[in-house]
Amino acid sequence: MTKQPLILLHEESLRNSHPIFLFAPKETQVIYVWDDEYVLRSGYSLKRLIFIYETLCEMKVDILRGSTRDILQEISPSVVYIPTTNNGHLLEMIRSVEKFFPVEMVEDEPFVNLKKTMHYKRFFQYWSKVEKAASLQQGGQNA
Repeated sequence: MTKQPLILLHEESLRNSHPIFLFAPKETQVIYVWDDEYVLRSGYSLKRLIFIYETLCEMKVDILRGSTRDILQEISPSVVYIPTTNNGHLLEMIRSVEKFFPVEMVEDEPFVNLKKTMHYKRFFQYWSKVEKAASLQQGGQNA
């Protein structure tokens, strides 16, 4: 049996327009692993979990329940494409996947185009800087 590539989605990439769908080969299997341990560590509310589930149901995604590592070892993909993230829990999961399989991180399109990179401690600081540009077509230019 030939190993196939795999797209592993996470909750920060749940949309059909994500660049990962253009980057990966056309017939690549797309999965979301409902990992109870990860869900508990993330502390998501029931409302958030319902939102994630309903979004997945609208996408062409196989939802698999169990340990991410165990499921990937069972599938044994040739390469795992994963959308980039800054989420510490997801980064930890990605590092554990990299121990067993080649991983290619796929960048998302920027929400807005900033003149320079800035680091914000609070979302409000970021939002006050980009709010006007975010409402423009293609995220504005050089907010």
